[in-house]
Amino acid sequence: MTADFVLPDSAHRVMQDGLAYWRAAHPGGGLLPGRQHIDPLNMPRLLPYAWLLEVHPPAEDIAIPRFRFRLVGSHVDLGFGGPKTGRWLHEMEPDFVSNVAMHASFIAATEGRPSHRRGKPRFGMNAEAAELERMMLPLAGNGRDVDMLLGFTVFYDGNGAELLPRL
Repeated sequence: MTADFVLPDSAHRVMQDGLAYWRAAHPGGGLLPGRQHIDPLNMPRLLPYAWLLEVHPPAEDIAIPRFRFRLVGSHVDLGFGGPKTGRWLHEMEPDFVSNVAMHASFIAATEGRPSHRRGKPRFGMNAEAAELERMMLPLAGNGRDVDMLLGFTVFYDGNGAELLPRL
């Protein structure tokens, strides 16, 4: 368990609550929580901002772990500009594998290190998503080997306000 990971004081409430939920879900003994410890019904307010990525081993033509969206909340789909559940990151973003700035934090998370970032999107997004805040948290079914990532993302418009759907 990575107790030394700290969010900045300015982190969005979703990030703070998501981190608290992840820490409370851990099984003890220094082990990481697994997907079996995460119950979406226990975090209804966070669900629009939440996503789960499956971690798959590298393939013949891909030298880094591969990632596939298993669950994507409505706010995240809004920020991306469309549904992403079931999609592979390397197919969504052709530069993902070759661009270290795009994949470094994902790789770090597979090694058990949470991450947080606020800044300009690095992936193709909804044109109105000028900025994002994202946190990635490792999940390990056996407590040690990361097999999923739990993430939370908040998208912001050009004025710094949370991105909202158009009515």
